[in-house]
Amino acid sequence: MTVERCEEVLKQQLLKYDLQVENICTLDRYDDSVSEKVLALLLEWACYGQHMSGLMMGRKKIAEIPQIWLKAHLLNVVKSTFDYFDYWNYRRLLEVVVELIPELKDAVLSINSGTTDPDLIEIIDDYRDM
Repeated sequence: MTVERCEEVLKQQLLKYDLQVENICTLDRYDDSVSEKVLALLLEWACYGQHMSGLMMGRKKIAEIPQIWLKAHLLNVVKSTFDYFDYWNYRRLLEVVVELIPELKDAVLSINSGTTDPDLIEIIDDYRDM
């Protein structure tokens, strides 16, 4: 899927929230219930996919969100809607966090701290010392 096609799909998905893709930078001005749903959608793009164009577009859009709002809401969204038990998704999430809001890395690592899944343990070990 091309970047242009990814953006077109995202535009369609955002219509249900009455949000234009160009207005992601104003996400903090919307009601938190809407903004958090949009962040969950962007995290899916940035972490769940297999195509680089979709992953990169999702990360680019998350980077446009005001940092103060993102720091205040990311963990809540991850804990309530994100599939962090899936090793692929969890590794991609940590990539996003380390790149955009590294001060939340330890909190995101702690989400799976009690796991016995060897793949998740490996990811935690990989990121713990970064």
